[in-house]
Amino acid sequence: MPTLREIDVKYRFKEVDCNITGYKIDSPESVASLFDYLKFESKEQFIVVNLTQQHDVNCFEVVATGSVNAVKVRPAEILRTAVILNLPNVLLIHNHPSGDPKPSAADIAFTQTIIKAAEVLDIKVLDHLIIGLDSFTSLMQTHPYIF
Repeated sequence: MPTLREIDVKYRFKEVDCNITGYKIDSPESVASLFDYLKFESKEQFIVVNLTQQHDVNCFEVVATGSVNAVKVRPAEILRTAVILNLPNVLLIHNHPSGDPKPSAADIAFTQTIIKAAEVLDIKVLDHLIIGLDSFTSLMQTHPYIF
């Protein structure tokens, strides 16, 4: 007998004690300050911040944890929550445990892939921040042509 797999998605509101959700994103600096703790991580972490139309943080999640110099994540995992919650904007964030926030060629190419996938779903990627030890890089500021 064949088995049918069924997905049941429920959207619930839950009160949480968090200084990030509900925060209005108005600059790369404000995002970097919220996720400054990533500079101390010994492995790369890839975080997606899901935003409302007004750029308020609805939620964020660590979608992948990698190694000391790489993290592997699929576009579907990055955009999944924005699709489920019907949110129009996302921010991408990851850290470089080396401390140097300079984007690699792979970082730039991956960002372009996510932007293209998000466009199909009518989701806007507002920025991709790379957190280093003493500074951060905003790809929107350094590579605006990819957005």
